[in-house]
Amino acid sequence: MKNIRRWLILSFLIALTLACLAFLFVNVNRGIVIPQETPVSPVDVVDLEQQEAVIARQLKSAPWQGLRFLPDEKEWRFYGWTGETRLVKYNAPFDLIKVYFLDSDGDLVFTWVTMGVEIPGEGYHENVLSPVDSGQLVAIRLFGKHVGQWGVDWNACDSEFCRLAAVVDTMLILDDKGTGLSNGFIKYGWEPPTYPLYGFLTWSIEPAAEGAAFASSPAR
Repeated sequence: MKNIRRWLILSFLIALTLACLAFLFVNVNRGIVIPQETPVSPVDVVDLEQQEAVIARQLKSAPWQGLRFLPDEKEWRFYGWTGETRLVKYNAPFDLIKVYFLDSDGDLVFTWVTMGVEIPGEGYHENVLSPVDSGQLVAIRLFGKHVGQWGVDWNACDSEFCRLAAVVDTMLILDDKGTGLSNGFIKYGWEPPTYPLYGFLTWSIEPAAEGAAFASSPAR
C-alpha cells in the first residue's frame, strides 16, 4: 500500500514537472510581444526666435522706431505689431491686445494696449479708431487737450474713460513723484509692463496707413 502511494506521489511530481517544462518551452518560443503604441498626432512647435525675428523685420518698415511727439498733431505716437488678445477685469472689463515694438536700443519688447472697455452705466467704449487684427502693423496714439510735450494729465480730461485711464495708469507707481505708466514711458523711456495686471496703455490704436497718414480723431 505504501509503495503504491509512493508511486502515485512520484508520478504526480513527474507529471507536474513535465507540465511546467512544457509551459516554459511554449512561452519562450512564442517570443516577446511588444504592444503597439497608439499613434500620436504631431505637435506644432513654434520657433519663438524666428517669430520674433519676423516681427522685428516688419517693425523696421514702420515710419520710425520708438516713441515720438508730433507737435502739429499734439500727440505721442509709436508703431507696433499686434499679437494675441486678452480680457482683463480691473474696475471694469478691458479688452487688450498685445503689441510688440522696438525700444531705443532696437530690441523687440512688448506691452498691452486697450482696445475697448465696458464702462458701468455708459456702455462699451471703443478705443480702436479703425478695426485692428492680430499680425498687423499699428500706430499707438495718445492725443487730446490733456496731452502735450510734457506728457499726459488724465485729470484734465473730463470723461469716465479718462478717469478709468488714470486709475489704470497708476496701478504701478514708478517713483516717489507718483509717476504713472504713460508719463514714465514719455518722460523717462520706462517701458510699460509686460504683465497686464501691473498696468497697460489706455492709448488709442489703429492700423498703420500708407505713408503714416491718419484720419484726425476728436479729442476726448
